[in-house]
Amino acid sequence: MFATLILASIGLSMAGGVLIKKLKISRKAAGIGSLACLAVSAALALCSLLLSPKEPFTLLKISENVTVSFYLDGMNRFYLVLISCVWTLVGLYALEYTEHDENAPSFFRYYLLSFGALVGLSASNNLITLYMFYELMTLLTVPLVAHNRDKQSVAAAVKYLLYSVFGASAALLGVFFVASWAGTTRFAAGGVFDAQTLEKHAAALRIVFFVMILGFGVKAGMFPMHSWLPTAHPVAPAPASAVLSGVITKMGVLGIVRTVFYISGASFLRGTWVQYAFMTLTLITVVMGSTLAFKEKLFKKRLAYSTVSQVSYVLFGLSTLTQAGFIGACLHIIFHSLIKNTLFMSAGAVIHKTRITEVDSLRGIGKRMPVTMVLFTVVSLGLIGIPPSGGFVSKWNLAQGTLSTGYAASWIGPACLLLSAILTAAYLMSISIKAFYTGQDEPGGEKCEAGLKMLLPMAVFALLSVLLGMFPGGIVRFFTSVAEGLF
Repeated sequence: MFATLILASIGLSMAGGVLIKKLKISRKAAGIGSLACLAVSAALALCSLLLSPKEPFTLLKISENVTVSFYLDGMNRFYLVLISCVWTLVGLYALEYTEHDENAPSFFRYYLLSFGALVGLSASNNLITLYMFYELMTLLTVPLVAHNRDKQSVAAAVKYLLYSVFGASAALLGVFFVASWAGTTRFAAGGVFDAQTLEKHAAALRIVFFVMILGFGVKAGMFPMHSWLPTAHPVAPAPASAVLSGVITKMGVLGIVRTVFYISGASFLRGTWVQYAFMTLTLITVVMGSTLAFKEKLFKKRLAYSTVSQVSYVLFGLSTLTQAGFIGACLHIIFHSLIKNTLFMSAGAVIHKTRITEVDSLRGIGKRMPVTMVLFTVVSLGLIGIPPSGGFVSKWNLAQGTLSTGYAASWIGPACLLLSAILTAAYLMSISIKAFYTGQDEPGGEKCEAGLKMLLPMAVFALLSVLLGMFPGGIVRFFTSVAEGLF
């Protein structure tokens, strides 16, 4: 039954995307039809969570070590919930955003197809399946970046594709070594290698795992392969920017989680050059992304640099190889996704209604679009980490994770996070201040608030970011259970 639901979810969304192309329907019909199809596909994926399959389901067996199989462990369950909720709500937002867009059917076609790839990726039971759907996800999201079909958006899409293919190729190289030396690519808590193999190939395996981390890190926007993000976000439509930041980057994180904790094993990398190099790259990315966001004047590009920084908060937590760091990383996946979706949708609403793209031109926008900018401000406080927001909960655990390593320089991590938080406050709250404090002599302009289909998803994400931050006990316990056996 589990297999039926997963395959039905993948198949329905894929079939829906193909039908939009074949039927050549109107913009409105494409939007409503795709949203209905997406809702059913997401419901099927979520229904599979009610089942507890004892064994993986193998869809295709090419050889003993090369199989396409699905299973639901704790990590997969978490990701299925994340993508189902985010993709559906952003799809609702896209209905209004694309109502006057002649390319809307194309957007919804690839939006549906991408969801099918994400379901397969999130339910993967081994590296082969993960890699197959990972590549499919990349190919299907490229058209979302190139949606406007002008020179700039096509160039950004090509850059996104080239970076992604390079990263995935590096990861694939590691898959070959894992399959050869471990005899399996199936995920197992704590790693799949026996002690003898680890000792025999220790030096080579550490290089392999570092290359895999770098490869999957491309999608997560980790330095030095981060620049596709600030190139793609300004030209992509706002719904695409939202899911690229809130979900697609997290698939790179998933690849790293599977590599470090379910293939290698944390103990094999702890205290080695791999951990130190990984941690160094994440902290460079955290500070660099925040600094570039602070200096950036384009609204969506500022948010894109923010994503570069904030996703590396997650990677930093993973690099500590501690339980507290792992839990903090998983919490930040949730909160960053909720918050950054809201920020990009707010920016999209402003651009959609006013055509304003520069931060310096946002003065007084809070009087014209009060609900949109209030939601923007609420989630901005969460991303900064003001208690009791969700951002504070995740960052607290991240700091605890690095301090618990016992390393002499363990204070550097929290110091970098604090510096980034200060910069985050500067580049986000300056927008809110401009929005609401215009001065007595400056006119506010006519009201042009976003419609309900835009505001409702934003409000749901903002509310969840606050409520889960105030009452994090349930999700902390869940991630604690996921971490069992990894450390």
